[in-house]
Amino acid sequence: MAQDKNSSGAGQVIALVVVAVILGIGYVALDYYGDGEKNKAIAESRGMQLVQALSRHRMETESYPASLDKLVPKYADSLPKCPAGDAFEFKLTGNDYTLSCQNIAFKTKPYVYDSRTRGWQG
Repeated sequence: MAQDKNSSGAGQVIALVVVAVILGIGYVALDYYGDGEKNKAIAESRGMQLVQALSRHRMETESYPASLDKLVPKYADSLPKCPAGDAFEFKLTGNDYTLSCQNIAFKTKPYVYDSRTRGWQG
């Protein structure tokens, strides 16, 4: 009978440890997801400043600049940065462009604005 109580107690401890580990992993995953969502919102807000400056440049010159540096100081006071502090990547393809920040969604994927779709993905 004493051995049954010890076995039962050990089983309960193991079950509690398993539950604690699962809860810990869930908390880390939610925290990681929350950071990614926050960084997406920051990238979109800062990126839209660039989209507006690019639109003003195109309206005035009938083309996009070869680089984002050409927007300063006439179309933008300064160039906003991605959430991690890196510069937005700008890729011009004909009459379309993309803006992107690296390592935003779960810190593994780039987050990209496409002028054709006028939306963000990543």
